[in-house]
Amino acid sequence: MPGTSAISGLVSGLDTADLIDQLIAVSRRRIDVVVTNQTEKSGKITAYQSLNTQLSDFQSKSKTLKDSDTFNVFKTTTTTDSTNFKADDLLTVSTTTDASPGTHTIEYTPTSQLAQARQLSSQSYSSKSTALSLSGEFVINGKAINVSSTDTLADITTKINNANSGTNATGVTATILSVSSTDNRLILTSDNTGKDKFSILDASSGNILQSLGLTNSSTSIKNATSDGAKSDEFSSSSTAVGSLLNLTSAQSGTVTIAGTGVAINLSTESLTTIASNINAVAGVTASVVSTTTDGVTTFQIDISGTTSFTDSNNILETLGILEGQQSSVAEVHTASTANNKISGGGGAITSATTFDDIDTGGGLNNVANNDTITLSGTKHDGTAASGTYTITDKTTNTMDALLTQIETTFGLGASSATINASGQIVITDNIAGDSQLSVVLTTNNQGGGTLDFGTVNATTQGYNMQTTAGQDAQVKIDGVAVSRSGNSIDDVISGVTLDLARVESGTTVNLTVSRDTDSIKSSVNDFTVAYNSIIEFINQEFTFNEDTESSGVLSGESTLSTIKSIIQSTITGTISLLPANSNALSLIGITSDKFGKLSLKDITFLSEINSDFNAVKRMFIAEGTTTNSEITYLSHTKDTVAGNYAVTINTVATKASETGESNLSSGIGAGNTETIRITDTVTSRVATISLDGDAGQNGSSIDNIVNAINSELDTERTQTLVGSVANTASASAITSSTIFSAIDGTSLVNGDVISFSGTTRSGVSISDSYTISDVSTDKVQDFLSAIENAYSKEVSATINSSGKIVLTDGSVGDSNLAITITEPSGRGLDFGTVLTTNTDGVTGRHKMEITASKNGSNQLVITHDSYGSAQGFTISQVVGSNPAAGNEVIIGSKANTKTTVAGGGAIVATTVFGDIDTGGDANNITNGAVISYSGKDNGGTAKSGSYTISDKTTNTVQNMLTQIETDFGLTGGSLTVNASGQIVVTDDTVGVSQLGIAFTFDANAGGLSFGTFASQNTGIVNGSQSGVDVAGTINGEAATGVGQLLTGNPPPDSSSTTSVEDLAIEVTSTTTGSKGNVKLTMGVAELMYNDLDTIIDQFDGILTIRIDGLQDTVKDMQETIDAMEDRLAREALRLNNQFVQLELNLSKLQSVSAFLSQQLGSLSNLIS
Repeated sequence: MPGTSAISGLVSGLDTADLIDQLIAVSRRRIDVVVTNQTEKSGKITAYQSLNTQLSDFQSKSKTLKDSDTFNVFKTTTTTDSTNFKADDLLTVSTTTDASPGTHTIEYTPTSQLAQARQLSSQSYSSKSTALSLSGEFVINGKAINVSSTDTLADITTKINNANSGTNATGVTATILSVSSTDNRLILTSDNTGKDKFSILDASSGNILQSLGLTNSSTSIKNATSDGAKSDEFSSSSTAVGSLLNLTSAQSGTVTIAGTGVAINLSTESLTTIASNINAVAGVTASVVSTTTDGVTTFQIDISGTTSFTDSNNILETLGILEGQQSSVAEVHTASTANNKISGGGGAITSATTFDDIDTGGGLNNVANNDTITLSGTKHDGTAASGTYTITDKTTNTMDALLTQIETTFGLGASSATINASGQIVITDNIAGDSQLSVVLTTNNQGGGTLDFGTVNATTQGYNMQTTAGQDAQVKIDGVAVSRSGNSIDDVISGVTLDLARVESGTTVNLTVSRDTDSIKSSVNDFTVAYNSIIEFINQEFTFNEDTESSGVLSGESTLSTIKSIIQSTITGTISLLPANSNALSLIGITSDKFGKLSLKDITFLSEINSDFNAVKRMFIAEGTTTNSEITYLSHTKDTVAGNYAVTINTVATKASETGESNLSSGIGAGNTETIRITDTVTSRVATISLDGDAGQNGSSIDNIVNAINSELDTERTQTLVGSVANTASASAITSSTIFSAIDGTSLVNGDVISFSGTTRSGVSISDSYTISDVSTDKVQDFLSAIENAYSKEVSATINSSGKIVLTDGSVGDSNLAITITEPSGRGLDFGTVLTTNTDGVTGRHKMEITASKNGSNQLVITHDSYGSAQGFTISQVVGSNPAAGNEVIIGSKANTKTTVAGGGAIVATTVFGDIDTGGDANNITNGAVISYSGKDNGGTAKSGSYTISDKTTNTVQNMLTQIETDFGLTGGSLTVNASGQIVVTDDTVGVSQLGIAFTFDANAGGLSFGTFASQNTGIVNGSQSGVDVAGTINGEAATGVGQLLTGNPPPDSSSTTSVEDLAIEVTSTTTGSKGNVKLTMGVAELMYNDLDTIIDQFDGILTIRIDGLQDTVKDMQETIDAMEDRLAREALRLNNQFVQLELNLSKLQSVSAFLSQQLGSLSNLIS
């Protein structure tokens, strides 16, 4: 059977394979129809994808053109009247989008100068690696540098450069200038130009800077004012100065101000205290003043009434009231030979010694007349010098004559050449500072003598302590003298940066700033080209080709027609809300031909943009304007509709604020202390301020209180985790160099593992371990390094002086840094818990956006810097300086009295309500009056209750106080009445407290009041405060306020519409009501960008949807084709099997036929 099927028509003679192919071909026509349709759809997909690419490019060009910055481009030209330099040699110019067209002059006057960085030089040292035996501290730009006696010049250089790193870098770089192997100098250079960018101050009694030769012994006022001086700026007014500067040994002593001694201790006293000490000097006033720049508040002592200051232990210099001076040091050369005289029992020669009296050896003299001494070398400026001195008569010629010859030969002033007490010739350059002076004295001894003055070498190198003075750039711009710390001036001419390169007095540079219309035109041209490529593509698809009798693959596609209609209508339509003379592209030279393609007429376009720039710009961009200065347009989205919309404000935005009840002009009162804790609602940052009311302390006046609170609020801290266990080695605190086997109380062995886990400052989890390979050699530092490596070097791990582990964040500010250490079990090693709450631990924090101030009544005001209900703070207070101890006391502001009938005077706890004077020496309380109260307890839990006066003739104030104690969970006696008739509430829980209470009264209570309850010391109410969001409508439609931001809402449901969705405005108004209009216009580029978004958006763009639909169809067709092919294959198999069966049947018939023929033949033979 298999053989039969392999040969077509073997029996029948029919070509069955051909028959099957023909039958299958007829059936395949149905598949071909589907395949053709699928190919057509695939072609459309390809074409649409090509169009999508062009539309994306067009949207990119639209995005560029809808950006206002595309139009705010400028070009500059400069000319100069200088005959020596080109304008570009004197300065270069760059612009930003904030510039404006105009002409300007930059004049170089005799006082003009370039900014330069200050540079100082130390004296010369023969070695940079030898200990200098100096100890003490100095301060560079507010950071202390500690010098120990073993430090070399190289060590000091390293310490200075280490301080010039991190978030509070000094901005001063130290290098060593090695003039020769024996002439090494420390060079300090400011990283920034300007006269006030580099401050260096002695901060110890050791006068380190003088010893280094960086300053001389003179001082002057550093920050002079018209009638006194100011200190340097510090970050806090209430923290000890020594701590602010991180001094290891802050100085103390008595300085003299205006002839009066003032005791100052920098290790314990703050600016506030020091100012108070100085303020005690007769005729002198001192106060702490604050300055806020770019959101950072600093504090200075301002001293008025004297300029007389005498320092002690460099205290005033540390404060920046005085500073050491720089001068130039003259170079000194000394001869190596010390000559003696013969007469008078010997001794060193002098300038008056005659040559015959010089001991040339053995107590004798062998100088001969006419012996000469040759002088050679270089003068101060390096020019060669030479001369000869002849001893004409050794009995009368003195050394002074030789010294005079030296002075003459080397151009030195009188008395520059001398003889010192040892009999050596000393030559001092009469011009101080760096010198090229060199001297050689050659005694020719023509008479055979042995006179010798030795080799003359520099024993004091001449140098300038200040090699370059820090100075500001000075120049005249548009006739106004301008001074800036740098040579790049970008804040004088709006949007223009002048980079000064050279100064030539008497020269003027003329600057012209003009719009770069060529750049604008190029962007517009790019837009039109991209548009035209799309129109050309669409036109080709719709065009019927008579030769091929066909159109493009997308011909007849409604999606393509829709796309063309959308973009063409935007291009050719008028722009809503713009004037009739500037609301269409055709008005500025952009026109379309009969095919719909655009052309840009350069002459017309440039003419229009030069005549009315803003009108042309508005044709392309979106612009929001307002008719009221109290509202400002901010932004919109594609869902916003252009329009002119009325704005109505129902509620104005406010900041969270708390105003105290007490006049604090005299502070919180001598002998009183109060701790305030302020917690930011959003960031959870905490500021804790302890106020001391004693004279000169931070709580002694409202100004001091405000400064103390702001100092803390503005302080930024670095997260520091400290271990709870202090480890020792031989009973002394361990260090990072301690080996593990030396730690007391441990039995560590090789292979022990210390595991640790935690989080980085950003909250990323870490987990690692350290294995002690050899307890006798592995050091604690090895473990610390493992921690640092695990935290990607973003922390420093150290051991403090107590032997506790310390983990310090590498960056200042809020931090999630945490670590848990798991020591090997049973080995005795224990670092304890490592937390910010342990002793010396610090919670990292950025500055808090909250500000303290005072009002006209000298009441303390605390205000959040931002508007809105989300922004706020919580105030907790406690009496005392320890936030974890003491009991908070709040007091009602109303001092109640009894009526005259009841005896008058302040009420007491036993006073009945009917005796209280509720106004006009009368009582109008009615029985049944309800006194309601609400507030919070120590921890901030809400409390409330009420008391009913059932009988005012018998119910006492104490009855109410007892009820309140019950409702607030306070112990008996917590509420009292003081001698003034005020209700006093004392918290029975220690520590900072949110304790607060407020009373409300019904009508039956008449005029009864207990006032506002606030801290008895600060007058501030405990509890939480929050701001208010702006509320209003835009175009009468709903809008949502967040702070001062008011944004139009989306439609409330799918059946509604709105024009102002996502239209955002800032409302700075302090009053409600109508606030004019906000008008939003949308130019062609803005509209086109949004239109294209509706076309090609990757999720719901109409083209995206069409392509997705076609792809789904093609996929479905492929599935249909696959199914039809499968059926056709089965049909072919069925036909083949049928024909095989036919052949088999025919074969059988043939066999039967042959058999019958054979039988019939046999039968026939028998018959015959």
